[in-house]
Amino acid sequence: MKKVVYTLIAAVLLSAGAYIAYHQVESLNIARCLGCLAMEPKVEEFVNFWVEYPDEYKQNGVPPHPQWIVDEAKEKVVMLFFWFEGCEACKRQWENMEKAGMVEGSEANGSFTDNFSYAKLITIDIVNSKDKDVLKIYHPKEILEAPTTVILFEKNGTIYWYAFSGEANGKGGRPDINGLINILEKAKEEKYGGV
Repeated sequence: MKKVVYTLIAAVLLSAGAYIAYHQVESLNIARCLGCLAMEPKVEEFVNFWVEYPDEYKQNGVPPHPQWIVDEAKEKVVMLFFWFEGCEACKRQWENMEKAGMVEGSEANGSFTDNFSYAKLITIDIVNSKDKDVLKIYHPKEILEAPTTVILFEKNGTIYWYAFSGEANGKGGRPDINGLINILEKAKEEKYGGV
């Protein structure tokens, strides 16, 4: 009798483990680490902030910004940093932002340093976060790619934004870290009128 009970318990545990592993692998399959795949997507180089989707996006009109992001963007300039564990390009961008004095902590719980007190950093794990689907709003493709960086702010009831996928390394139209800082500073000037 004990043998049957142990066999049943083992079967239940094995089934549960297989189910969990399947869903983890499924999540990882829809998430693509651009730097890990040696992919360097070309993006629209920053010239000015957008209100509506640019031509490279499949959507038209104004993005359906989630209300919690709109609320944050009313208060401060917001930077969304989409990443996931094991993404080498995400890690490199984070480390370069740390070296530049932009961020502190880790991707999972990091924040801007005091030098960027006008801005709020929100990091979103595209595999495990409850907010992972937000990336679909700001990303031009069906497959979720990391890292993806989005900068946005609200002014006079309008949300202005800019996004790019891939590491902030100055290639393919993407800014390098100094360029990223300049975009944040430009957002600050536009939001607060140069204050």
